[in-house]
Amino acid sequence: MIDLWDVGRAALWILGLAIVLATWSYARWWAIRHGVRIRHTLKMPTFAVPFCAGLALFCLGLALSGHRWWETGAWTLLAIVSAAQGAYTWVTRSRASHHGSGLSP
Repeated sequence: MIDLWDVGRAALWILGLAIVLATWSYARWWAIRHGVRIRHTLKMPTFAVPFCAGLALFCLGLALSGHRWWETGAWTLLAIVSAAQGAYTWVTRSRASHHGSGLSP
């Protein structure tokens, strides 16, 4: 019988990794097309927010799959830090767009 809890945990980190890789791929294409470095592109809110969200999902999925307390704790901490970074970037982008700074990729 299939354990749905195991399937859910695996699906969470796979979904997170898919989001990270898709964001990386699009950011790399965008950087090459506009002649900028990938690290500058990944700092843009359009790419940073989904990248951080995907990373948070990836870490959360691995935290739920952890067998030792320190392993679960480390992945949970990384998930929280990634989510906080994404939220900070989102809020900063919202404030900047209200002040007329046209951030765009």
